Amino acid sequence: MRPHTLAEVVSIAGSGDREEFGMACDEFCDAFYLSYPNKERMQAHLDPVPDTTGDPEKDAWIGAIGEHLALRWGLTVPEWTTRPMHFALTTPAFMPPSMALLPFLIAESPSAFRSRLIFTMAEPLRRARFPFGVELIRMPWDTDARR
Repeated sequence: MRPHTLAEVVSIAGSGDREEFGMACDEFCDAFYLSYPNKERMQAHLDPVPDTTGDPEKDAWIGAIGEHLALRWGLTVPEWTTRPMHFALTTPAFMPPSMALLPFLIAESPSAFRSRLIFTMAEPLRRARFPFGVELIRMPWDTDARR
């Protein structure tokens, strides 16, 4: 079952292992992108309030995904994303966990992720279902036009 809200992600995979949780987040992003360009439908994916997983890293990811998607697509940032549980991570998480990429991850991380100590690429939620023709976030040092 593809989760259509972050609340469903937590319900389906919040207590599962990291791989199961990651797959549920990916499936949620696919459902979200399939609603593009209907902003009301996109907002409806973000508004339901998720429960806590009890895992600070998973809860940080849930908050970051909700805030980032809202900011990225010009939607209203759900108030639930500001709950303390979504900022409880105490050790930085790097995705992907590569020492070679560490400087880029620190520099490129969108604010919704960085503020929760998650460091990742400029488009951390890019998937095959990412809407075609939408301009990608680019860093000033990124000269690769093939992106």
